[in-house]
Amino acid sequence: MNHLHVKYLLAGAGLASSAAAVAIRKLDSANALLMIGQEINRPYHRAPLSKDYLRRQRRHEDLFTLPDSWFTEHRLDLRTGRRVAHLDTARAAVTLDDGMEISYDQLLLATGDSPNRLAVPGAELPNLFYLRTLDDVERLGHAIDIAKAAGTAHSKGRGSVVVIGGGLLGVELAGSLTSMGLAVQLVVGPEYPWHRFAGEAAGKFISHYLQEHGVQLHNGRRAVRLEGDGRVQRVIMDNGRSIGCDFAVAAVGSHANRDLLRGTPIAAEKAILVDVHCRTTDPHVYAAGDCAAVFDPLFGKHRIIDHWDNAIATGTIAGTNMAGGDAKYQIVSTFQTSAFDLVATVWGEPRAVERRIIRAAGGAEQSGFIEIGIAVDGRVAEVLAIGQGHDVLSLEQLVAKRVLVDGNAEQLKDPSIPLSRFV
Repeated sequence: MNHLHVKYLLAGAGLASSAAAVAIRKLDSANALLMIGQEINRPYHRAPLSKDYLRRQRRHEDLFTLPDSWFTEHRLDLRTGRRVAHLDTARAAVTLDDGMEISYDQLLLATGDSPNRLAVPGAELPNLFYLRTLDDVERLGHAIDIAKAAGTAHSKGRGSVVVIGGGLLGVELAGSLTSMGLAVQLVVGPEYPWHRFAGEAAGKFISHYLQEHGVQLHNGRRAVRLEGDGRVQRVIMDNGRSIGCDFAVAAVGSHANRDLLRGTPIAAEKAILVDVHCRTTDPHVYAAGDCAAVFDPLFGKHRIIDHWDNAIATGTIAGTNMAGGDAKYQIVSTFQTSAFDLVATVWGEPRAVERRIIRAAGGAEQSGFIEIGIAVDGRVAEVLAIGQGHDVLSLEQLVAKRVLVDGNAEQLKDPSIPLSRFV
Protein backbone atom coordinates (compact mmCIF):
# COMPACT_ATOMS: atom_id res chain seq x y z
CA MET A 1 0.00 0.00 0.00
CA ASN A 2 1.28 3.48 -0.91
CA HIS A 3 1.78 5.69 2.13
CA LEU A 4 2.33 9.42 2.53
CA HIS A 5 2.62 11.67 5.58
CA VAL A 6 1.71 15.37 5.53
CA LYS A 7 1.51 18.10 8.14
CA TYR A 8 -1.82 19.38 6.84
CA LEU A 9 -4.44 17.32 5.03
CA LEU A 10 -7.55 18.97 3.58
CA ALA A 11 -10.33 16.50 2.75
CA GLY A 12 -12.48 18.32 0.23
CA ALA A 13 -11.60 20.87 -2.43
CA GLY A 14 -14.23 23.57 -2.18
CA LEU A 15 -14.49 27.11 -0.87
CA ALA A 16 -13.88 26.20 2.79
CA SER A 17 -10.81 24.15 1.92
CA SER A 18 -9.43 26.98 -0.25
CA ALA A 19 -9.88 29.48 2.57
CA ALA A 20 -8.15 27.10 4.98
CA ALA A 21 -5.21 26.64 2.61
CA VAL A 22 -4.74 30.41 2.29
CA ALA A 23 -4.89 30.81 6.09
CA ILE A 24 -2.38 27.99 6.65
CA ARG A 25 0.10 29.43 4.19
CA LYS A 26 -0.05 32.83 5.87
CA LEU A 27 1.37 31.22 9.01
CA ASP A 28 3.30 28.25 7.66
CA SER A 29 4.90 28.44 4.23
CA ALA A 30 7.03 25.30 4.52
CA ASN A 31 5.23 22.21 5.87
CA ALA A 32 3.51 19.78 3.53
CA LEU A 33 -0.05 20.75 2.58
CA LEU A 34 -2.26 18.33 0.63
CA MET A 35 -5.81 18.90 -0.65
CA ILE A 36 -7.96 16.01 -1.87
CA GLY A 37 -10.93 16.79 -4.14
CA GLN A 38 -13.52 14.34 -5.43
CA GLU A 39 -14.35 16.45 -8.49
CA ILE A 40 -11.85 16.78 -11.33
CA ASN A 41 -11.95 20.59 -11.08
CA ARG A 42 -9.83 22.69 -8.79
CA PRO A 43 -11.81 24.57 -6.08
CA TYR A 44 -14.52 26.86 -7.43
CA HIS A 45 -17.38 29.05 -6.23
CA ARG A 46 -20.75 27.26 -6.21
CA ALA A 47 -22.98 30.28 -5.54
CA PRO A 48 -22.96 31.51 -9.19
CA LEU A 49 -23.98 28.11 -10.54
CA SER A 50 -27.70 28.81 -10.13
CA LYS A 51 -27.40 32.40 -11.28
CA ASP A 52 -25.02 34.10 -13.73
CA TYR A 53 -23.04 30.97 -14.62
CA LEU A 54 -26.21 29.02 -15.48
CA ARG A 55 -27.37 32.04 -17.51
CA ARG A 56 -23.98 31.98 -19.30
CA GLN A 57 -23.09 35.45 -18.08
CA ARG A 58 -19.93 34.31 -16.28
CA ARG A 59 -16.96 32.51 -17.77
CA HIS A 60 -15.84 29.10 -16.55
CA GLU A 61 -12.39 30.41 -15.62
CA ASP A 62 -13.91 33.12 -13.42
CA LEU A 63 -15.45 30.56 -11.07
CA PHE A 64 -12.23 29.30 -9.50
CA THR A 65 -11.36 30.36 -5.97
CA LEU A 66 -7.62 30.61 -6.61
CA PRO A 67 -5.47 31.06 -9.71
CA ASP A 68 -3.88 27.87 -11.00
CA SER A 69 -0.45 29.32 -10.27
CA TRP A 70 -1.28 29.77 -6.57
CA PHE A 71 -1.04 26.04 -5.88
CA THR A 72 2.50 25.85 -7.24
CA GLU A 73 3.69 29.11 -5.73
CA HIS A 74 2.44 28.12 -2.26
CA ARG A 75 3.44 24.46 -2.45
CA LEU A 76 -0.06 23.06 -2.18
CA ASP A 77 -0.37 19.52 -3.52
CA LEU A 78 -3.85 19.37 -5.09
CA ARG A 79 -5.16 15.95 -6.06
CA THR A 80 -8.49 15.98 -7.87
CA GLY A 81 -10.69 13.09 -8.90
CA ARG A 82 -9.91 11.32 -5.64
CA ARG A 83 -12.09 10.70 -2.58
CA VAL A 84 -11.20 10.14 1.06
CA ALA A 85 -12.90 6.79 1.68
CA HIS A 86 -11.96 6.01 5.29
CA LEU A 87 -10.81 7.90 8.37
CA ASP A 88 -8.87 6.27 11.20
CA THR A 89 -8.51 8.84 13.96
CA ALA A 90 -6.60 6.44 16.24
CA ARG A 91 -3.82 6.24 13.66
CA ALA A 92 -4.32 9.82 12.37
CA ALA A 93 -4.63 8.49 8.85
CA VAL A 94 -7.05 8.33 5.94
CA THR A 95 -7.40 5.94 3.04
CA LEU A 96 -8.28 7.20 -0.43
CA ASP A 97 -10.60 5.43 -2.84
CA ASP A 98 -7.57 4.17 -4.78
CA GLY A 99 -6.14 2.50 -1.67
CA MET A 100 -3.48 5.07 -0.88
CA GLU A 101 -2.99 5.83 2.83
CA ILE A 102 -2.14 9.30 4.06
CA SER A 103 -1.27 10.13 7.65
CA TYR A 104 -1.55 13.67 8.97
CA ASP A 105 -0.73 15.95 11.86
CA GLN A 106 -3.78 18.15 11.27
CA LEU A 107 -6.87 17.22 9.24
CA LEU A 108 -9.62 19.43 7.88
CA LEU A 109 -12.95 17.88 6.93
CA ALA A 110 -14.45 20.14 4.27
CA THR A 111 -16.57 17.59 2.46
CA GLY A 112 -19.53 19.90 1.85
CA ASP A 113 -23.08 18.70 1.43
CA SER A 114 -25.17 16.83 -1.15
CA PRO A 115 -28.63 17.55 -2.57
CA ASN A 116 -31.54 15.70 -1.04
CA ARG A 117 -33.09 13.41 -3.63
CA LEU A 118 -36.75 13.72 -4.48
CA ALA A 119 -38.42 10.71 -2.87
CA VAL A 120 -41.51 10.21 -5.05
CA PRO A 121 -42.52 7.64 -7.67
CA GLY A 122 -40.95 8.50 -11.03
CA ALA A 123 -37.98 10.33 -9.52
CA GLU A 124 -35.68 7.83 -11.24
CA LEU A 125 -36.81 8.97 -14.71
CA PRO A 126 -34.39 10.89 -16.93
CA ASN A 127 -34.88 14.65 -17.23
CA LEU A 128 -35.06 15.26 -13.48
CA PHE A 129 -32.06 17.40 -12.57
CA TYR A 130 -30.28 18.55 -9.42
CA LEU A 131 -27.83 21.43 -9.13
CA ARG A 132 -24.70 21.19 -7.01
CA THR A 133 -21.63 20.83 -9.24
CA LEU A 134 -20.20 22.13 -12.49
CA ASP A 135 -21.13 18.83 -14.12
CA ASP A 136 -24.72 19.34 -12.95
CA VAL A 137 -24.78 22.74 -14.67
CA GLU A 138 -23.52 21.25 -17.92
CA ARG A 139 -26.24 18.57 -17.88
CA LEU A 140 -28.91 21.13 -17.02
CA GLY A 141 -27.63 23.50 -19.71
CA HIS A 142 -27.96 20.77 -22.32
CA ALA A 143 -31.58 20.15 -21.28
CA ILE A 144 -32.30 23.89 -21.49
CA ASP A 145 -30.93 24.07 -25.05
CA ILE A 146 -33.04 21.11 -26.19
CA ALA A 147 -36.18 22.52 -24.55
CA LYS A 148 -35.70 25.96 -26.10
CA ALA A 149 -35.15 24.45 -29.54
CA ALA A 150 -37.87 21.82 -29.64
CA GLY A 151 -39.80 21.90 -26.38
CA THR A 152 -43.30 22.96 -25.43
CA ALA A 153 -44.42 26.15 -27.15
CA HIS A 154 -45.47 29.11 -24.99
CA SER A 155 -46.08 32.82 -25.44
CA LYS A 156 -42.37 33.75 -25.37
CA GLY A 157 -40.90 30.83 -27.24
CA ARG A 158 -40.28 27.20 -26.37
CA GLY A 159 -39.34 25.21 -23.30
CA SER A 160 -41.25 24.45 -20.12
CA VAL A 161 -39.77 23.46 -16.76
CA VAL A 162 -41.07 22.66 -13.28
CA VAL A 163 -38.85 23.63 -10.36
CA ILE A 164 -39.70 21.61 -7.24
CA GLY A 165 -38.80 23.44 -4.03
CA GLY A 166 -39.35 27.04 -2.94
CA GLY A 167 -36.23 27.61 -0.87
CA LEU A 168 -33.24 29.76 -1.67
CA LEU A 169 -32.02 27.56 -4.54
CA GLY A 170 -35.46 26.94 -5.99
CA VAL A 171 -36.25 30.65 -6.20
CA GLU A 172 -32.84 31.42 -7.74
CA LEU A 173 -33.37 28.70 -10.34
CA ALA A 174 -36.88 29.91 -11.13
CA GLY A 175 -35.52 33.40 -11.75
CA SER A 176 -32.62 32.23 -13.91
CA LEU A 177 -34.64 29.80 -16.01
CA THR A 178 -37.38 32.38 -16.63
CA SER A 179 -34.82 34.98 -17.70
CA MET A 180 -33.41 32.40 -20.14
CA GLY A 181 -36.75 32.29 -21.94
CA LEU A 182 -38.33 29.19 -20.40
CA ALA A 183 -41.85 28.92 -19.01
CA VAL A 184 -41.30 28.14 -15.33
CA GLN A 185 -43.67 26.70 -12.74
CA LEU A 186 -42.47 26.62 -9.14
CA VAL A 187 -43.90 24.05 -6.74
CA VAL A 188 -43.56 25.41 -3.20
CA GLY A 189 -44.33 22.94 -0.41
CA PRO A 190 -44.96 25.49 2.37
CA GLU A 191 -47.33 28.44 2.32
CA TYR A 192 -44.80 30.70 0.59
CA PRO A 193 -41.20 30.59 -0.72
CA TRP A 194 -38.16 31.24 1.49
CA HIS A 195 -39.98 29.70 4.46
CA ARG A 196 -36.71 28.76 6.22
CA PHE A 197 -35.65 32.37 6.71
CA ALA A 198 -38.56 34.64 5.77
CA GLY A 199 -41.74 35.63 7.53
CA GLU A 200 -45.20 36.02 6.07
CA ALA A 201 -44.62 39.54 4.72
CA ALA A 202 -41.44 38.62 2.86
CA GLY A 203 -42.94 35.33 1.74
CA LYS A 204 -45.97 37.04 0.22
CA PHE A 205 -43.75 39.68 -1.33
CA ILE A 206 -41.44 37.19 -3.08
CA SER A 207 -44.47 35.20 -4.27
CA HIS A 208 -45.96 38.30 -5.87
CA TYR A 209 -42.58 39.40 -7.24
CA LEU A 210 -41.94 36.05 -8.94
CA GLN A 211 -45.43 36.00 -10.44
CA GLU A 212 -44.97 39.54 -11.78
CA HIS A 213 -41.82 38.34 -13.53
CA GLY A 214 -43.50 35.39 -15.20
CA VAL A 215 -43.04 32.51 -12.75
CA GLN A 216 -46.20 30.51 -12.09
CA LEU A 217 -46.34 29.55 -8.41
CA HIS A 218 -48.03 26.62 -6.67
CA ASN A 219 -47.74 27.59 -3.01
CA GLY A 220 -48.66 25.03 -0.39
CA ARG A 221 -48.42 22.18 -2.87
CA ARG A 222 -46.16 19.11 -3.00
CA ALA A 223 -44.99 17.05 -5.94
CA VAL A 224 -46.15 13.47 -5.28
CA ARG A 225 -45.33 11.76 -8.58
CA LEU A 226 -43.38 12.25 -11.79
CA GLU A 227 -44.65 10.74 -15.02
CA GLY A 228 -43.65 10.48 -18.65
CA ASP A 229 -42.88 8.27 -21.60
CA GLY A 230 -39.31 7.27 -20.71
CA ARG A 231 -38.52 10.70 -19.23
CA VAL A 232 -40.12 13.32 -16.98
CA GLN A 233 -42.99 14.98 -18.84
CA ARG A 234 -45.47 15.63 -16.03
CA VAL A 235 -45.32 16.57 -12.35
CA ILE A 236 -48.37 15.45 -10.35
CA MET A 237 -49.14 17.55 -7.27
CA ASP A 238 -50.88 16.53 -4.06
CA ASN A 239 -54.13 18.14 -5.23
CA GLY A 240 -54.16 15.83 -8.27
CA ARG A 241 -53.23 18.54 -10.73
CA SER A 242 -50.81 17.56 -13.49
CA ILE A 243 -48.19 20.05 -14.76
CA GLY A 244 -46.68 19.31 -18.18
CA CYS A 245 -42.99 20.05 -18.72
CA ASP A 246 -39.95 19.29 -20.86
CA PHE A 247 -37.86 18.66 -17.75
CA ALA A 248 -37.90 19.23 -14.01
CA VAL A 249 -35.38 20.42 -11.42
CA ALA A 250 -35.53 19.37 -7.77
CA ALA A 251 -34.26 21.79 -5.14
CA VAL A 252 -35.48 20.11 -1.96
CA GLY A 253 -32.67 20.83 0.48
CA SER A 254 -29.36 19.18 1.21
CA HIS A 255 -27.57 17.11 3.84
CA ALA A 256 -24.05 17.32 5.23
CA ASN A 257 -21.51 14.82 3.95
CA ARG A 258 -20.37 13.18 7.18
CA ASP A 259 -20.01 9.53 6.19
CA LEU A 260 -16.30 9.68 7.02
CA LEU A 261 -17.17 9.82 10.71
CA ARG A 262 -18.49 6.26 10.81
CA GLY A 263 -16.40 4.23 13.22
CA THR A 264 -14.75 7.34 14.70
CA PRO A 265 -15.43 9.02 18.07
CA ILE A 266 -15.93 12.43 16.45
CA ALA A 267 -19.24 13.97 17.56
CA ALA A 268 -21.88 14.74 14.96
CA GLU A 269 -25.60 15.26 14.66
CA LYS A 270 -26.98 16.37 11.30
CA ALA A 271 -23.51 17.79 10.64
CA ILE A 272 -20.05 17.55 12.19
CA LEU A 273 -20.00 19.42 15.51
CA VAL A 274 -17.17 21.93 15.91
CA ASP A 275 -16.34 24.50 18.57
CA VAL A 276 -15.61 28.21 18.07
CA HIS A 277 -12.13 27.23 16.81
CA CYS A 278 -13.77 24.94 14.19
CA ARG A 279 -12.18 21.98 16.01
CA THR A 280 -14.04 18.69 16.35
CA THR A 281 -13.98 16.52 19.47
CA ASP A 282 -10.69 15.13 18.11
CA PRO A 283 -8.05 17.85 18.75
CA HIS A 284 -6.26 17.04 15.47
CA VAL A 285 -9.37 17.18 13.29
CA TYR A 286 -11.18 20.33 12.17
CA ALA A 287 -14.28 20.81 10.04
CA ALA A 288 -15.54 23.78 8.04
CA GLY A 289 -18.13 24.74 5.45
CA ASP A 290 -21.40 22.98 4.70
CA CYS A 291 -20.45 19.71 6.44
CA ALA A 292 -19.93 21.44 9.81
CA ALA A 293 -22.19 22.77 12.55
CA VAL A 294 -20.18 25.53 14.21
CA PHE A 295 -20.83 26.67 17.76
CA ASP A 296 -22.13 30.23 17.51
CA PRO A 297 -21.62 32.04 20.84
CA LEU A 298 -24.09 34.72 19.77
CA PHE A 299 -26.92 32.19 20.03
CA GLY A 300 -25.26 29.67 22.33
CA LYS A 301 -25.70 26.65 20.08
CA HIS A 302 -24.29 24.73 17.13
CA ARG A 303 -25.56 25.95 13.78
CA ILE A 304 -25.48 24.57 10.24
CA ILE A 305 -24.93 27.63 8.05
CA ASP A 306 -24.73 26.31 4.50
CA HIS A 307 -23.75 29.47 2.62
CA TRP A 308 -20.56 30.57 0.89
CA ASP A 309 -19.85 33.38 3.38
CA ASN A 310 -19.75 30.84 6.18
CA ALA A 311 -17.55 28.47 4.19
CA ILE A 312 -14.93 31.20 3.84
CA ALA A 313 -15.22 32.24 7.49
CA THR A 314 -15.03 28.76 9.00
CA GLY A 315 -12.37 27.63 6.54
CA THR A 316 -10.21 30.61 7.47
CA ILE A 317 -10.69 29.96 11.20
CA ALA A 318 -9.87 26.26 10.85
CA GLY A 319 -6.79 26.87 8.72
CA THR A 320 -5.48 29.54 11.07
CA ASN A 321 -5.81 27.25 14.08
CA MET A 322 -4.38 24.23 12.27
CA ALA A 323 -1.23 26.28 11.67
CA GLY A 324 -0.93 27.34 15.31
CA GLY A 325 -3.02 30.51 15.36
CA ASP A 326 -5.91 31.41 17.65
CA ALA A 327 -8.97 32.34 15.61
CA LYS A 328 -12.55 32.10 16.86
CA TYR A 329 -16.01 32.16 15.34
CA GLN A 330 -17.35 35.51 16.55
CA ILE A 331 -19.15 36.94 13.56
CA VAL A 332 -22.76 37.55 12.58
CA SER A 333 -23.68 34.96 9.99
CA THR A 334 -24.98 36.45 6.76
CA PHE A 335 -25.88 35.52 3.21
CA GLN A 336 -27.39 37.06 0.09
CA THR A 337 -29.73 35.67 -2.53
CA SER A 338 -31.17 37.12 -5.70
CA ALA A 339 -33.85 36.58 -8.32
CA PHE A 340 -34.16 38.74 -11.42
CA ASP A 341 -33.17 42.24 -10.17
CA LEU A 342 -34.09 41.62 -6.55
CA VAL A 343 -31.43 41.16 -3.87
CA ALA A 344 -32.20 39.98 -0.34
CA THR A 345 -29.73 39.91 2.56
CA VAL A 346 -30.10 37.92 5.78
CA TRP A 347 -28.25 38.22 9.09
CA GLY A 348 -28.63 36.01 12.15
CA GLU A 349 -30.58 32.90 13.12
CA PRO A 350 -34.10 32.49 11.68
CA ARG A 351 -34.76 29.39 13.80
CA ALA A 352 -34.69 31.57 16.92
CA VAL A 353 -37.43 33.92 15.65
CA GLU A 354 -40.77 33.94 17.47
CA ARG A 355 -42.33 37.01 15.81
CA ARG A 356 -41.41 39.63 13.21
CA ILE A 357 -41.92 43.33 12.72
CA ILE A 358 -41.78 45.21 9.41
CA ARG A 359 -39.80 48.38 8.83
CA ALA A 360 -41.03 50.02 5.63
CA ALA A 361 -41.98 53.37 4.22
CA GLY A 362 -44.75 52.09 1.98
CA GLY A 363 -45.56 48.73 3.50
CA ALA A 364 -44.23 45.35 2.50
CA GLU A 365 -45.79 45.39 -0.97
CA GLN A 366 -42.72 46.85 -2.67
CA SER A 367 -38.97 46.28 -2.57
CA GLY A 368 -37.04 48.16 0.09
CA PHE A 369 -38.50 46.87 3.33
CA ILE A 370 -36.95 45.07 6.28
CA GLU A 371 -38.20 42.15 8.36
CA ILE A 372 -36.83 42.11 11.90
CA GLY A 373 -37.13 38.73 13.62
CA ILE A 374 -37.47 38.76 17.39
CA ALA A 375 -36.68 35.84 19.69
CA VAL A 376 -38.75 34.75 22.68
CA ASP A 377 -36.52 36.84 24.97
CA GLY A 378 -37.50 40.01 23.09
CA ARG A 379 -34.12 40.44 21.37
CA VAL A 380 -33.33 40.66 17.67
CA ALA A 381 -32.37 37.25 16.31
CA GLU A 382 -32.56 37.80 12.55
CA VAL A 383 -32.85 40.59 10.01
CA LEU A 384 -34.02 40.16 6.41
CA ALA A 385 -33.50 43.15 4.11
CA ILE A 386 -35.37 43.16 0.81
CA GLY A 387 -33.72 45.31 -1.85
CA GLN A 388 -30.63 47.44 -1.58
CA GLY A 389 -29.67 50.83 -0.16
CA HIS A 390 -30.14 49.88 3.49
CA ASP A 391 -27.88 50.78 6.41
CA VAL A 392 -26.30 47.33 6.37
CA LEU A 393 -23.85 48.05 9.19
CA SER A 394 -26.67 48.94 11.57
CA LEU A 395 -28.77 45.99 10.42
CA GLU A 396 -25.88 43.65 11.20
CA GLN A 397 -25.39 45.32 14.57
CA LEU A 398 -29.04 44.78 15.49
CA VAL A 399 -28.18 41.08 15.49
CA ALA A 400 -24.60 41.37 16.75
CA LYS A 401 -25.78 43.22 19.87
CA ARG A 402 -29.02 41.20 20.16
CA VAL A 403 -30.84 44.52 20.56
CA LEU A 404 -33.75 44.38 23.00
CA VAL A 405 -36.91 45.31 21.08
CA ASP A 406 -39.43 45.54 23.92
CA GLY A 407 -40.48 49.18 24.15
CA ASN A 408 -38.72 50.04 20.89
CA ALA A 409 -40.91 48.15 18.43
CA GLU A 410 -42.81 51.15 17.08
CA GLN A 411 -39.62 53.16 16.67
CA LEU A 412 -37.90 50.26 14.89
CA LYS A 413 -40.80 50.09 12.44
CA ASP A 414 -40.44 53.77 11.57
CA PRO A 415 -38.00 54.25 8.63
CA SER A 416 -37.70 57.95 9.45
CA ILE A 417 -35.79 57.04 12.63
CA PRO A 418 -32.15 56.09 11.83
CA LEU A 419 -31.26 52.51 12.68
CA SER A 420 -28.01 53.75 14.19
CA ARG A 421 -30.03 55.08 17.12
CA PHE A 422 -30.76 51.52 18.26
CA VAL A 423 -27.22 50.17 18.00
